Amino acid sequence: MAQTFGLVQLLSVHSTGACVMIGPRPDNAEMLSVQHDGTPAGAADAGSLIETLATALSNYRPVSAVHADDDPFITGVVIESV
Repeated sequence: MAQTFGLVQLLSVHSTGACVMIGPRPDNAEMLSVQHDGTPAGAADAGSLIETLATALSNYRPVSAVHADDDPFITGVVIESV
């Protein structure tokens, strides 16, 4: 598992999840994604991740986003202390 650390630079929410850019600056950020499988449980999990990312974005707090080494799909998010 990989972790991407930084500020949420961009969060774009759509019907099946969200696109998010995380990094120290907008011009130095990694594009990651939150997706769900259409099930109620999957939608709830994705909603929780998106809510956490939105909280970090609005409060200018860094996050650690957990994802597999070979794909951009976020499986966990932690808001880091400053």
